[in-house]
Amino acid sequence: MTQSPVFVINPKSHKVNMQGSTLTRIAVDYGDIPIVYFDGRTPLDEALSPLLRQRKDTIYVEGGDGTVLAALTTCFAHRASATPLPRLAILPGGSTNLAHQVLGLKNVDTDALKHRLDQRHQDTLQPDVVTHKALLVETSETRTPFVGFLLSTGSLARLMLYTQENLHGKTRGGVSIARAILQLAAFPRSTKYADGQPLIRSSPFVRIHADAPENASEQAFSIFSTFRELSLGLSPFWGRGDAPIGFTHAAWPIRRLRLGIAKAVLGGAPKSLEHHGLTSEGCTEMVFQTEGPVILDGEELPMPKDKTFKISISPDLEFIR
Repeated sequence: MTQSPVFVINPKSHKVNMQGSTLTRIAVDYGDIPIVYFDGRTPLDEALSPLLRQRKDTIYVEGGDGTVLAALTTCFAHRASATPLPRLAILPGGSTNLAHQVLGLKNVDTDALKHRLDQRHQDTLQPDVVTHKALLVETSETRTPFVGFLLSTGSLARLMLYTQENLHGKTRGGVSIARAILQLAAFPRSTKYADGQPLIRSSPFVRIHADAPENASEQAFSIFSTFRELSLGLSPFWGRGDAPIGFTHAAWPIRRLRLGIAKAVLGGAPKSLEHHGLTSEGCTEMVFQTEGPVILDGEELPMPKDKTFKISISPDLEFIR
């Protein structure tokens, strides 16, 4: 199988910004590979969609999880045409690189990448490809869904924004996330969000069923993912079975707040977590209402007027390892 690649590089991503872009260094030897620079300000689809119409079938993405989100969302929006979805080859380039950790290229050494690109016109090329489903996140105000892997609401979403705004310095990713979690475990009520209110607090969560009454509650947070494990080796889903989406919900108030946070972080047994008001299950889709923020792969999603989100799953997506 031959490949027609395009490079998507986020020069503002932490690792790329600090260490330079591997793909930019490689590109000088491959003048026939188009490069799209994406910094999160101009929508990626403006530059990438014309290349997808040219049947570019492999996208090398160098950036963090937000860059992967933008690339997948653009590809899925372009899916309405007859062309299949391109494969993604993910390099780590950001402060959080969960998508690379689970689905990314195993060897991002310059020589290994050049060897791979040198073989792209050979019909015998058989790359190591894995398939995985992503979350499709839709609202009444989106024309096409956002496509990502990890969605959080409530206090967990606020924690992610708090980490980005307050703790991302020279140490990023897992280190800054761990710092935020330790701070929360020690000072859960005094750690303040940008609005001056406690970061850990209640927010409404209304689960909407097509054939049953709405299930309204006050939550501490909710989290959805198609991944089994997250950063720092966390495995926050149980009772999932073979369902493609793991969904964990923390009711408010969290019983014995400090201990509950510590057990959630350290991976307590399900029975122990349930004692603190956490429940977990598997699903294929869900419709819910909540107040912001709602975070997908580290990016805050626009809040629709009706505050309603639908979560479902994508078809199998292909990733080159």
